[in-house]
Amino acid sequence: MTLPSLLRSVGFFLCILAFPSAISAREIRLKRGEVYRDRDLTVICEGRQAGGAGQTMAVRECQYWDDFEKKCLFEKIIHTYNDLECVEECQHWDSFNNTCDYQSKCTFYPRQEAFVLRTCAEFDDYSHKCLKVREEKIGGGR
Repeated sequence: MTLPSLLRSVGFFLCILAFPSAISAREIRLKRGEVYRDRDLTVICEGRQAGGAGQTMAVRECQYWDDFEKKCLFEKIIHTYNDLECVEECQHWDSFNNTCDYQSKCTFYPRQEAFVLRTCAEFDDYSHKCLKVREEKIGGGR
């Protein structure tokens, strides 16, 4: 049983997440909209419709870490739905200012059971702007 199908079987108000550990697994139950944080892992229960249809799960992971300050400068977000995965991440990082100049964006369409990933196909490093955007369909047939 995959995690998304497990989430659908739990229903509208609960998300179940098991974290393996050396001794035993921990089980954390989240209600829709709740957030769980453990070190550099953030799990968000994002239920959208009754009966589990159209539910996605988002997991945050540190993409850029500051070793000196011991903090995360930018988190990427991994969206999953059934066997589909779409990642919002920083495509163009300004290391001088420690900021993200362009972040990819995932949009989920429940009726099509697909994501659309928006990325920057052409970036201007001088003006720090995306000049040309590319959209890619993930899932829902081709």
